Amino acid sequence: MKLVALFINKIKQAAIAKELDAHGVELAAMQSIGSLLHTLKRGDVQAVLLEDADTQLIDWLAMLQMRMAGVVPVIVVGGASGLGMAEALAHGATDYAEYTGSIDQLLARLRARVGRSCAPAKQGMEVGPYALDSASSSVLCDGVEINLTAREFALAWVLFSNVGRVVSASSLAARVWGRSTDVCKRTLEQHVYRLRRKLSGNGTDSAIRIHAVYSIGYRLDLLTHGRSAWPATDFGLDAGMRLTSELPGARQGNGSVGAWGER
Repeated sequence: MKLVALFINKIKQAAIAKELDAHGVELAAMQSIGSLLHTLKRGDVQAVLLEDADTQLIDWLAMLQMRMAGVVPVIVVGGASGLGMAEALAHGATDYAEYTGSIDQLLARLRARVGRSCAPAKQGMEVGPYALDSASSSVLCDGVEINLTAREFALAWVLFSNVGRVVSASSLAARVWGRSTDVCKRTLEQHVYRLRRKLSGNGTDSAIRIHAVYSIGYRLDLLTHGRSAWPATDFGLDAGMRLTSELPGARQGNGSVGAWGER
């Protein structure tokens, strides 16, 4: 069995590699998500191990979902701190195994997952009056197609996939632009602004609303009679956390939004 792993804690990674080797499992350590993706493309890897490394994990899972969804099982290795099983699975992990000095649980997870077919990537979804189709990169609202660019569709897909949940800016950048860095805040803001306008048809009776959650990311809500179907506190938000729904500078006329190009 051949695995690839991406860990922040290299000591922990080395300990796991040594124990797995004793059971005939080869573990290749990757230095970055880029090198991991490149290795996966060769097709000789049977599973991926990722360390539960807080927000880093979300970015790694986002990249794997976008580039290599369903190719091999992705097992997150937990510990004393991190996002935890629920968050890891919600962001695309196949399974989760705790590691506290023994690899028994990890081995059991690997034996249960390796060699089995992964669930096919989701091709379409419906949220309220909206229908998204990843095969054609199209979004319909009550049967009428909304004209989106490729990046706007990718952004819509991530937000609709996580309806009611906050998606971090870094995770959006990773899924839409293929990287979690070098995408400036302004670029993301203006893409969200344009998507918001297109999904609402420039009207006031939209069935969804995209909120900017200050210093974190964005959340798409399905509205019921003009109100969010979920209160903000259902998703780990402080009752006092500031929510904004307009692109900074849009009301002040600081340049035309449409003048910005794709990145």
